[in-house]
Parts: sequence; C-alpha cells; structure tokens
Amino acid sequence: MRRKASGLQAIVLDQPELIDLVSGERVQGYPGDIRIVRGSLTVDLVKPVRFPTDYEVVSPEQLALTPVVCRQLEDRLGLGSIASPDALIAAVDRLGSIRIGDVRIPFTPGQLHELQHRATKRGRTVEQEIKAVVDRIQDELFHKGG
Repeated sequence: MRRKASGLQAIVLDQPELIDLVSGERVQGYPGDIRIVRGSLTVDLVKPVRFPTDYEVVSPEQLALTPVVCRQLEDRLGLGSIASPDALIAAVDRLGSIRIGDVRIPFTPGQLHELQHRATKRGRTVEQEIKAVVDRIQDELFHKGG
C-alpha cells in the first residue's frame, strides 16, 4: 500500500496501543485503527473511515494510473481504449504494429518515430508510407517473381 505519493505499509491494530508518530506526537490507537508505517517509523494513525480518503492500497503487480494519465492515453489511443486491460493492450497493439493477414509486424516507438519522419519528409501520411511499403512487397512477390 502507499500514501498517494510514497510507499508505505498499513497495519491494523488488534489491541489498544500508545503510539509515537514520526512528528513527535504521541497518540492512542484502538483496535481497528490503522497504523501507517515506513520501516520502523509510524507516519500516521487513521480511523478505518478516513483510510480510503487518504490512502490507496496498491498490490505489487498492479499498475495504478491517475485520471489525468488515463485521459492522456485515451487522447492518443482513442475513446474506450482504457476501458479494460484487454482494450488497452489491443489499442497499443494497433498503434505499434501492422498486420498483413495473420502476420504481425511490430514496431518500437523509435521505429514508429522514424516512419513518421520519413512519411513527413516525403509529404505523405504514415498510412500512405506503409501502403507504399506493402505495394513494394506485392510488386516484389507477384510481379518480379521474387
């Protein structure tokens, strides 16, 4: 778990306890209260009602995105692209690859940037640039007997 800006741990008290906070204040904790610690230091003592307002629980395998970041992602990937983890993966997959039939050609961000640069230099869109590459492949395979 973490305070919305740093990594902390939460411990639920099971018995009354006098607690010294890092601020120097001494507070009385009661069963059910939540002791917020960083290492051996107690940073805060909160009632269960206040906990969800001041803190968010984060599991190690979880990626937490702020609403601002979510809006930025949707601006880049399209409306509904962050509706679920699967939708996000699909949107990123569409953004960073080309499919020809069942063949997927993945691109790194650097390659996509280079593709954009080449297209701009030639006065084309990225889509037009990719179409030109596909046309060259078709020409090579079907017209030149490659």
